[in-house]
Amino acid sequence: MLQKNLDVTLIKVPAHADDPLNNHVYALAKAAHTDLYLSSHPSSELLAPCILQFNSLPVDMNIRKFIRDILDAKSLLTLAILPRFNSYSSTSDIDWACTKFCLNNNKQFVSHWNGRSEFCSFRIKLLLDMLPTLTTLQRRKPHLYNPSWLCPQCNSLPETLDHLWTCPYILPEFSLLITFKTLLLALRTNFLDKFLSASSLIPLPDSFAAEFTVLDCWNCDPPSIFCLRFTRGLIPISLTMFLGNYFSSFTIWSILDTPLHDFHFDLYVQIWLCRSIFFHHWESAQGITKKMKSSSLGPSSTFLPSSNIPFNTSTPSLATVSLDSWVSWVSFSIIRGGSWISHLDFWRRLTVQPLLRISFW
Repeated sequence: MLQKNLDVTLIKVPAHADDPLNNHVYALAKAAHTDLYLSSHPSSELLAPCILQFNSLPVDMNIRKFIRDILDAKSLLTLAILPRFNSYSSTSDIDWACTKFCLNNNKQFVSHWNGRSEFCSFRIKLLLDMLPTLTTLQRRKPHLYNPSWLCPQCNSLPETLDHLWTCPYILPEFSLLITFKTLLLALRTNFLDKFLSASSLIPLPDSFAAEFTVLDCWNCDPPSIFCLRFTRGLIPISLTMFLGNYFSSFTIWSILDTPLHDFHFDLYVQIWLCRSIFFHHWESAQGITKKMKSSSLGPSSTFLPSSNIPFNTSTPSLATVSLDSWVSWVSFSIIRGGSWISHLDFWRRLTVQPLLRISFW
């Protein structure tokens, strides 16, 4: 201002007065806030006391978004390494990016104001293996539920979460296992129809339908591990990798989202509610009242999910590739952009040079 001999007069403009120049300044400020890159100039020209770096690469992007993505990744990693998710196989078998999309995208999943609060609770507990099956209740309140009791319906096996879909108990015109198979195969058909009519990256081969229907996640006789995980809402990576040969990630996730939500609603109505009514009458026959269940008296037991996982179960790391691969991916992500969720361990190497080292762990 001094060099150009400018005389500036400050005038207060009322908010929301639809002043053209004020609107223009607001648009520029908003664009700068949401822009991924802080500047079009090289980082060496930025007049900053320190530069955020990863693997000696300057992080020349929106720092708030970068840090927020790191914290989101940490939260997801904390969830992913819970023993309930890796009691049968590695967590690397789950497509966490797609699972997170389906978890967050559907508004009915998180809303408790649309008359479906019970279903929302069911879907969350289904994902986390926290439904109040008999096995779960035996751990929570062993003074009420005898640890030796088996499934109230078939009386042959413990009533775990997986047993809900495979219980051999049969009523006239109703079978839990047959109902589960019918719903799962209907979901497979629904998915297949949508993918056959979707825009693909390359022409679909004649064998696409046959290859899709024989994926392990559809194996329900008896249900495979991947089938049982998929039922909970954990998307198997074998499914998305197969579809990724022909469709973009966004197309895959968008198609999987709504039918999976509807599948869970059918499980809730046709299996869980029916089972809950039967279970309530069974509790009454055992002399277990609502007052007894709500009482805090009696020995407590640390809750474990119904998969019968011991306390000392080791939790495998999500890092299924070498450290050099992690570094290469994050470096490429900084240069070209990319999804943090693909690799969840990159913040271990995040530093600020040359002043200090920071850790988000």
